[in-house]
Amino acid sequence: MKKPAARLFICFLTLYLSITLLPPILFATVPGPEASPGPEASLEPGSSQGPAESQEPGSSRETGSSSEPAPSPIPGPLDGAPIEGGTDFKLRDAATGELITVDRREFLIADLACEMDLHAPEEALKAQAVAAYTYYSRQRDSEIACDTESWLVYVTEEGMQERWGEDYEEYRNILERVVDSVEGQALTYEGELILASYFAISPGSTESVENVWAQDANVQHPYLQAVASPGDLFSDGYLSFAEFTAGELESALGLSGIDPASLFTDVQYTPSGTVKSLLAGDKEFTGQELRAALGLRSACFTWEPSGTGLRFTVRGWGHGVGMSQAGAVFMAKRGAGYEEILAHYYPGTELKK
Repeated sequence: MKKPAARLFICFLTLYLSITLLPPILFATVPGPEASPGPEASLEPGSSQGPAESQEPGSSRETGSSSEPAPSPIPGPLDGAPIEGGTDFKLRDAATGELITVDRREFLIADLACEMDLHAPEEALKAQAVAAYTYYSRQRDSEIACDTESWLVYVTEEGMQERWGEDYEEYRNILERVVDSVEGQALTYEGELILASYFAISPGSTESVENVWAQDANVQHPYLQAVASPGDLFSDGYLSFAEFTAGELESALGLSGIDPASLFTDVQYTPSGTVKSLLAGDKEFTGQELRAALGLRSACFTWEPSGTGLRFTVRGWGHGVGMSQAGAVFMAKRGAGYEEILAHYYPGTELKK
């Protein structure tokens, strides 16, 4: 009887150690992407850490422009634009109020500096440059919002020199090399520029556009569909936490007399696992609306009672539509070229060179 019991104990111990030790070992040893925060960039604007503090793009930057878009409508012009046209971009700088006009090359260099960690693989940087050029080219006939002081969408050369110091030449060379290799390339669908939205980190899958901005958005933008992005799980910033007291929840959500433990009901999820809608008390919110109200990094969240309020666990960073910057880095580290990365995150589109 002793031998079977001993074997059973050994099997149990082996299973226990596998479950408890394998995930952290994998997390520590599998090299993951080092993504910038993403379009919403700079939740800590003006930080001097690293070559770039991204915001969230493709959202006018959860998308391309600099501030994350409202849950609806879709950010940016809804009608595609032909690739032909002027090469200059007009930017309205929130830091100075000035209108800045820059040529295509310099705009892409500055925007890429704002969007990505320049230590990322160059194929990922190329994918970002093409996505950004495509996204902003749709807005050529209007002023693009930026904030040079906070590194949102555009930064001046002087700003780069001030932040990077003695590393300026190295980073500038990377930017020029990447931009020159893909300058003028854009993504199209049925002959028109696509809405090339992008964001920082997915919870493991991107989101279909109709689950974020508008129910009929997939009709105009069928290439913005959910695709797997498992490499994001290894990215710095994938997991975040936020805690709120009952009073803070009431203030943020416009409610009163709430019981945090039973605050949220009728929760609906998207196939990608993010919150699509829920009831907070007697008020209905989309996942994106609640995310904005509470300042969460994404709409992929769970919650649990904590003291006198709730503690949120949030996965991913950004609106989730289009290209994941962390996912692009992960793919590039495993040998994918920028064309393959773009084809994965914008299925059915054509890269015009």
